[in-house]
Amino acid sequence: MNNLSRIIKIIYLFFKYDIDKSLISSDLIGSKKYLFFLLPWNLITFRKKINLAMNIRLICEDLGPIFVKLGQMISTRKDLLNNEIAFELAKLQDNVTPFSGETAKSIIDQELNTSSEIFSYFDKKPIASASIAQVHAAKLKTGEDVIVKVVRPDIKSKIIQDISLMKRIARYLNNLSDDFKRMHLIDIVNDYEMVIYDELNLIKEAANAKQIAKNFSKSDYIYIPTVHCTYLTSKVMVMERIYGIPINDKEALMKEGISFKEIAQKSVELFFIQVFEHNFFHADMHPGNIFIQKHNDTFRFVLVDFGIMGSLSEFDKKYLAENFIAFFNRDYASVARLHVECEWVPKDTNIPSLESAIRENCECMLDKPIKDVSLSDIIVGLFDTARRFKLEVQPQLILMQKTLLYTEGLGREFNPELDLWKTSKPILETWMKEQKGPKVVAKKIFNNIDSYLEILPEIPSFFRRISNHYSGNSSDLTKNYEQLKIIEEKINSNKKRNHIYFSFLVIIIILIDPTSLLGTYKMEALVSVAALMYLSRPT
Repeated sequence: MNNLSRIIKIIYLFFKYDIDKSLISSDLIGSKKYLFFLLPWNLITFRKKINLAMNIRLICEDLGPIFVKLGQMISTRKDLLNNEIAFELAKLQDNVTPFSGETAKSIIDQELNTSSEIFSYFDKKPIASASIAQVHAAKLKTGEDVIVKVVRPDIKSKIIQDISLMKRIARYLNNLSDDFKRMHLIDIVNDYEMVIYDELNLIKEAANAKQIAKNFSKSDYIYIPTVHCTYLTSKVMVMERIYGIPINDKEALMKEGISFKEIAQKSVELFFIQVFEHNFFHADMHPGNIFIQKHNDTFRFVLVDFGIMGSLSEFDKKYLAENFIAFFNRDYASVARLHVECEWVPKDTNIPSLESAIRENCECMLDKPIKDVSLSDIIVGLFDTARRFKLEVQPQLILMQKTLLYTEGLGREFNPELDLWKTSKPILETWMKEQKGPKVVAKKIFNNIDSYLEILPEIPSFFRRISNHYSGNSSDLTKNYEQLKIIEEKINSNKKRNHIYFSFLVIIIILIDPTSLLGTYKMEALVSVAALMYLSRPT
């Protein structure tokens, strides 16, 4: 019954906000316009001018917090939405009616046995209320000021219901036209489902907070509040209460004499350090989650709300950094080649055609002064262009794009003259240099030495299995089969020599940088390796 009433409400809002009229006047549904044109009220009023972007935002607000969060997430997808809709959806704010303090206290008592034994003070009036949880101020019996985050009662069932409806809507729109298919609506809902379920589990959020605190443990300009793990469940989290200035309160920051230019520069550095050095980044860095504290004659960022975090594979990081560098050098051939190499587009993609498309779409961006060039627009432009070549954007890259969008907006808010490329280039180039050289290669080999030793004896049999497989499949493969037999014979005849080479390589690796690889036990390590080499020798 609840599901039916929800469907009826969605249909009602669809017509209330004239979405049907907007579809008639657009090209999104092609030949299927008649489905909406034949509605009686559209026979007369379909020419009415509709503000589609605003109406979509109003529908999300009317449908409540779960749809609001979806709209917020989609607002960053400028590769899919036109600028007007993206801008309107970005206005969506979590404006959720709080649930009662008594209910919150009841949940805490249920999860932590009894709140009266933990808190000397608990404020039943929440200091913040969002779609997934709300936050209360409290004081531990030990005297520490804390905040208590409590997941909304019955929120999971509501999420399940709304996600199911979102998938139905996505499938329906997908069938209307190829333009809707291009938007990958079903994939968007699936990504959103993964994100919002992660936010439901406060144990995961606490783990995220501890990890990012560890990453910045030696930093003077980043502070992460302490999680009290003794008082932690999937529905309740107790965390150190911090006192700082919201980063969007520019008047208060000015009174404290905090440099806006420094805020801008350090916010950009914060993003690139998280992505490329730590490979673990806060993916919800909107102004509501960032505070500023005076610290050691300067300031530091205080980050909160760690429900959404992101990370990139070493593979994606490498190619993303190389893409940035190649782009700012206007080396579009390299940008196109990198897209193919990292498999963001199919391997059979025509590289000159992709290069030409990237140049056409992005060259104008670089005609501006470098300080006016938007890195987030670059990514959107690259993704948008490459999508014509069947680009499949991974969810983690989307999270990174969203975070960069927030960061860039924040940086430019405090310093319109900020040169993002000048700030980010040294970090990218340093990181790229650290990925090369003999020490890096040696470390990677050493870290995988067990695997190498395990694999080496299996190489002949591996080739034998391959050759046997293909020789039985087709007579045309006889030649390949014979070639594989020759390779196998060579490997067998040179096993001893290969073993000596490999042993020598391992010793060289150790000698390159024994301290970083093996600690202070250089001699013990050499003896162990020698013994290992002897035991694994070919017979």
